[in-house]
Amino acid sequence: MGQLHLYLLGAPRVECEGVPIQVDTRKAIALLAYLAVHREPHQRDALATLLWSEHDRTHGRTALRRTLYALRKAVGDGWLVADRERAGLDPSADLWLDVEHFHRYLGELRGHGHPSADVCPDCIPPLTAAAGLYRGDFMEGFGLKDSLNFDEWQYFQADALRRAYAGALGRLVQCHSAQGAFALAINYTKRWLALDVLDEAPHRWLMQLYAWAGQRSAALRQYAMCAQVLESELGTSPQGATIELYQAIESGTVRAPPIGPRFQRVIETIEVQPQPPPT
Repeated sequence: MGQLHLYLLGAPRVECEGVPIQVDTRKAIALLAYLAVHREPHQRDALATLLWSEHDRTHGRTALRRTLYALRKAVGDGWLVADRERAGLDPSADLWLDVEHFHRYLGELRGHGHPSADVCPDCIPPLTAAAGLYRGDFMEGFGLKDSLNFDEWQYFQADALRRAYAGALGRLVQCHSAQGAFALAINYTKRWLALDVLDEAPHRWLMQLYAWAGQRSAALRQYAMCAQVLESELGTSPQGATIELYQAIESGTVRAPPIGPRFQRVIETIEVQPQPPPT
């Protein structure tokens, strides 16, 4: 039994030793995702309610039993543990989950000895690694038509992860801006903006970064794009802070980049692909 890789950031994908595994039913994929995110064993009744809320207890448990069989058939023996009342993933099984590693990388930031709103050079590797794992929203493109409980769980998981990803991108923008690495900062800001084109914060960062990089025309175009999308989607104008930044860029009075002493040394950034780390 090799290592099982489960990718839930983006479209769900299951692999074992690099070989894709086909899971027959969407309910089996949903069950595997839920058990992987919540590693502890679960009551069968709770799992049946999650996935078959429209069924009574007897039919729900029967459907769960069939789905557990289909899942075990797909991934093989040794991954699932179940008895008459509970089911879950074997805690000793070698499962690699992208969501788990995404949270682990972000968790490393808490040990850097500065407030969560600040950044330091050591923030760059874990933030880059976390961003590299984010192929798309949680279980993107996946849904169950007849399982409102699961759909609600998936929605809140996706929302929390998306917010964490946006936060990671914002901090990467801060880090690379503080190093004067404006091209990298612009790249991460574009990814941040793609999450929500109505969020003015990444628009302002792009304007500021273009100005610092000597691309005044691009900075002014970014403001025009921001104003246009806000007017077309919300019928509103940019916030005061965005307008003030635009006026500063237009008049050539933009503040200097905030490059701090701890960012003066050269930091070797890393490029992390959305692949599991070596075992």
